[in-house]
Amino acid sequence: MTLSKKFSIFFAIIISVSFAISIALFYLQNYLHSQNPNVELKPFTFTKILSRTATIILFFSLIWFRKKIDKKSISSLGLEQFAKKRNELLIGFFVGIISLSLVVTTKVIFGVSTWAPKEFTNNDWFFSIYFLLVVFVIGFVEELFFRGYLLQSFVTEWGEKKAAIITSLFFSLTHFIRPITDILVLLPEMIGLFFVGYALSYAWIYTRSLYLPIGIHAGWVYVVKMQKMFVDPVPHDLHWFFGGDRLVTGAVAWMFMFMFLYGLKRVFEESPIGSKSIHL
Repeated sequence: MTLSKKFSIFFAIIISVSFAISIALFYLQNYLHSQNPNVELKPFTFTKILSRTATIILFFSLIWFRKKIDKKSISSLGLEQFAKKRNELLIGFFVGIISLSLVVTTKVIFGVSTWAPKEFTNNDWFFSIYFLLVVFVIGFVEELFFRGYLLQSFVTEWGEKKAAIITSLFFSLTHFIRPITDILVLLPEMIGLFFVGYALSYAWIYTRSLYLPIGIHAGWVYVVKMQKMFVDPVPHDLHWFFGGDRLVTGAVAWMFMFMFLYGLKRVFEESPIGSKSIHL
């Protein structure tokens, strides 16, 4: 049995287990909430519970799978030589912030968002620092799975381009587990998430390291989490063009993703893959 088939079976089992556990957690929280109506805590949606549960289970299961099935270490997936490659992590983070901030700026310029920076309280500063830690954890866990294992397994069997496409489809679908109420609004989000996964896949392909995609991923998520502190959305019907709250939807975000991919290509096209690292 090929490695990709083994992993497909492994992935299907993990998702099934995550569904079962998430259903139990969802009904448990609803029961507890109904028994404590005075507690002012908003219950999580099922999709959010499923997303978090699947991420945690996948991460720990991947460590087991890597050691027991592949007989290799986690660091061999692209986490070697941190002292030499930490600049890739930092540059990726700042590039991620700048590139997605351009999407926010474009939406403000065209009036589908308004510039309305909030006055930071002590709690806001605390959460800003907390989110900074969270986004790197999210970037690490997701990149270890999608680009560290999934992409690299597919590259071995199918080559870089096909592997990047398939991995990006996985990335898009697993981030898009939610009820479909309006396909014309939600389909752009799936497309945007595919481009996000594709850009992150090529960040690994060009560097053969996870540090750059982890940094970019963290920077993008940080902008998504922090944008509400600086801008307010304006209701509009042009979701296909300007996108929604997740920022990666709509033609504007797709345009910046294409520019981002082109920029990555220009940086690395003159050097052999994996032989050039980024320096400040």
